[in-house]
Amino acid sequence: MEKDINVDEQARSELIKRNVRGVPAFLIGDDIVVGFDPAKILKLVDHRLIECEKCRTKMRVPIDKGTLKVTCPNCKHTFEVTPR
Repeated sequence: MEKDINVDEQARSELIKRNVRGVPAFLIGDDIVVGFDPAKILKLVDHRLIECEKCRTKMRVPIDKGTLKVTCPNCKHTFEVTPR
């Protein structure tokens, strides 16, 4: 969803809260891309944010790859996930 910080006070406050000082800024999951960086944006968009079943560490998994075996980088727990 596109927001214009010139007219949307809540959007402007969100950027200030996140210490973002430039535009365009893209909030994708928990990540922020400041400036137009197509490669970084596509890398983030082609993935989905999931949490480890055991320790709740957040990690990205690719979408449209079927069922994947994922190993948490934090606790090393391995589990299967089917991203949508």
